[in-house]
Amino acid sequence: MIRHAFLALLVVAATAGEPVSEPRAYLDTALGLLQQYSMESPKADWPRLRAEAHRDIAHAQRPVDTYRAINRVIAMLGNSHTQLHASANGGAPSTISTVPDGRMIGTTAYLRIPAISTDDGEAYVDAGRRVMGDLVAARPQSWVVDLRGNGGGAMLPMLTVVAPLLGEGRLGRFVRANGTTSVWGDWGVRDGHVYNRDEVSFPQVKMPAAGSGPVAVLVDGQTASSGEAVLISFVGAAHARSFGEPTAGFATANVAFDLPDGALLAITTARMADRTGRTYGNTPIAPDELVGNGDVLNTAIEWLGSRP
Repeated sequence: MIRHAFLALLVVAATAGEPVSEPRAYLDTALGLLQQYSMESPKADWPRLRAEAHRDIAHAQRPVDTYRAINRVIAMLGNSHTQLHASANGGAPSTISTVPDGRMIGTTAYLRIPAISTDDGEAYVDAGRRVMGDLVAARPQSWVVDLRGNGGGAMLPMLTVVAPLLGEGRLGRFVRANGTTSVWGDWGVRDGHVYNRDEVSFPQVKMPAAGSGPVAVLVDGQTASSGEAVLISFVGAAHARSFGEPTAGFATANVAFDLPDGALLAITTARMADRTGRTYGNTPIAPDELVGNGDVLNTAIEWLGSRP
């Protein structure tokens, strides 16, 4: 079974709910997934990693006793976006669910794009459509898109809300370690709707046209993952400029596998690239203009005011 989390995170049932009570079998399931899907797998010494992990669980009696060994292998792979999430209820920790909001600041429309729970896409887009409608009705001359504190979640709802500000065409793609396009393909805007590969997101939603005013994008050290994907979607646009502090550095695509005991193994499979072809990864993305959080909004509005 596959269910969408954020486009850079798909969740897959690794064993379709079959119980795996034997710790060695559980460990081998996790290591097999890492070896098959991890972007860092080709450079790893898997015979050594497996041997050391098996040694580490010599006295394990339950799947939970293998977590330390799995995390050690993840650390050896060297990708901080690959993570093992375990909880009493299973699965990954929830992303705080909030919805877009905005207001007018003089002639500038201020739009906040927060993190989103993976299950709240329709409510998020509906709230964003209403906010965008109110802002467009005020006839703004420029826009601020605030991604500060956006730790990720569902990428496609976020992009759907800001689609009127992005313009048409391909905005980014997911690339393998060798630079080729991954199975997750590219993303962009076509006829006003966000697409990924051949799939159109929220085709029933018509976002209001926003005109062609300049856009200032605000980011900080908590802008991560799908939040960074929104930033990347503006990179290369002549009418946009980013302000703030370097992002968290998780501009990569994850596939997440449900393990038999309810834990979730999120494995990084690809990096994000912008419309210009520049590839990102697990390094913070520096904005066009470095500004402290206390001054970033004023600085962005000053820049917007200087635009013709």
